Amino acid sequence: MKSRRQGAQDWIWFHENPQFEFKHLQKQFSIDLSKPMIGMLTNVLWDAQLHYPDKAFPNMLTWIFETIKYFQKRKDLQLIIRIHPAEIRGTLPSRQLVLDEINKKFPELGSNIIVIPPNCNVSTYTIMEKCNTVIIYGTKTGVELTSVGIPVIVAGEAWVKNKGITLDPKTKDEYFNLLDKLPLKSCMATKNINRARKYAFHFFFRRMIPINSVVISKGWPPYKLAVKTLEELLPGKDDGLDIICDGILSNKDFIFPAEKLKL
Repeated sequence: MKSRRQGAQDWIWFHENPQFEFKHLQKQFSIDLSKPMIGMLTNVLWDAQLHYPDKAFPNMLTWIFETIKYFQKRKDLQLIIRIHPAEIRGTLPSRQLVLDEINKKFPELGSNIIVIPPNCNVSTYTIMEKCNTVIIYGTKTGVELTSVGIPVIVAGEAWVKNKGITLDPKTKDEYFNLLDKLPLKSCMATKNINRARKYAFHFFFRRMIPINSVVISKGWPPYKLAVKTLEELLPGKDDGLDIICDGILSNKDFIFPAEKLKL
């Protein structure tokens, strides 16, 4: 889980040298440590439309706008909006930027609402770990945050939703009722943190299936086959490939039994 902060073991990451010093960020954006901070993590707009069916809100922009309007009235709290770095650093940079949409809708945000732009090199984890609660739409970061005990509200759709570890409003009214309870008086219960870590293990080690027959390659495409004969593809030669083939041919679960391995 710690490696997720650097992206060292991931197939994709958005900062070459993420910064983990919060004091610089605090000074740059005039963050008031005397007020509870509520984090808000956006997705890339087109990505959110493709991957996450809308729930309490018709789309991600509506969620962002209505959440900002709410916090403009909650001067007792600070809303820290972290715009996803992939908007400008991803393989396919977005042509519709969340910051532009926010600026068009709100010429004046208010001093208690702080927007961290996508080009800011400070680690998202460093920012969110200072927050009382974090609100997400669909980002996988919810898996990591709950594993360290940070309460997460899921406003859209996400992998971590409906697992008994996040706050999952089904309607707009339920969402704002949850916001009315902020700041929360405590972090997640120990049993829920343990459950979150079990889910993180399931998500990152059992649902992510390693395939030895494919290796990373420089250039494009970024992967290449690592087999020289058909015999290397026979059952028993590549456990991950076997699971995928069995899932397709025999309708079995696509789950890699990582808990049986000596990690």
